[in-house]
Parts: sequence; C-alpha cells; structure tokens
Amino acid sequence: MDFIRPGFALKQKTRADNEKVKEIIRQWGSEIIVSRGKSYSAHNTDGILACMDSIIAGICLYNIEATECEIILLEVFKEKIGIGSAFIEKMKEVSKERRCTRLWLITTNDNIDAIKFYQKKGFYISGFYGNAIEESRKIKPQIPFIGHYQIPIRDEIELEMKIHL
Repeated sequence: MDFIRPGFALKQKTRADNEKVKEIIRQWGSEIIVSRGKSYSAHNTDGILACMDSIIAGICLYNIEATECEIILLEVFKEKIGIGSAFIEKMKEVSKERRCTRLWLITTNDNIDAIKFYQKKGFYISGFYGNAIEESRKIKPQIPFIGHYQIPIRDEIELEMKIHL
C-alpha cells in the first residue's frame, strides 16, 4: 500500500489483482472499457486500487501515451470517504512522475455527478462529442441506452487538467 488514509489505502494494481478487477468490471456486462473509440481490457491496463482491508473499494484504470495520461475508469464503491479525491491526487502524482503534461478523461452526458466532481477537482470541459456513443456501442454493445437520472446516453464529454512539471 503506497497511500493510506483513514479507512482505506491505495495500491498499484498488480497481475495478482487482475482476476478480481475483471470480475468486478464484468458485472457491468463486459470487461472492455471504451473511450473515444478505443477499447481497453481491464486486465491489460495500469491501475490503482482503493482497498478497505482485503476488499476493493474503488478502481482507477489509466493509460499513458506520450505526454498524456488518460483516466479510462474511475469507479468508487464506498462513497463520501475521499476515495475519488485520493485517486485524482494519485493520478496527478503518476502524471508528474511519467512526465505527462495533460491528465484527461471521457465521461458520458448522463454522468452529471462525475462531471460535477471532476470540475470541483480542477478539471475543465475540453471537448464534446455528440452522438459518440453510437460508435462506442459498435465496440461494446453492452453500453446501456438510458443512464443516470433516466437520461439517454448519447454523447461523450472530455475533461482535462494541465499538469505542471
């Protein structure tokens, strides 16, 4: 465990964690994660886990290409105890360590709580991709048509923050 807060600890995802992570993500219909038309497999992706004792309380998966770090999944199973905030702080550290100047992510138009959370953490909306989920469903047909608050899932929203080295 490399980051400890009262109630949970963050640790780098290892190969030994892959089966647990795949099992959790498969509950959403597939272990594939789609972002901007690119698919990722949970077990082949770098990540950080939030653990409470031996239970996974949150998952943050990311991909680094050149000087950009994309958060491809940030999911918290125990809310309101700081796990999401800890993931963001850790991702800023990882980005700096890997010499990334941009930390970014994609979410969907229905994910209002996430959009609010990321903006409070310093991200800003940097892109809007109307009807992009149509293409994503060609890769991952399990993506539901109706999301949070009964909002149709159609669009991708890109949020980012600049990382100062």
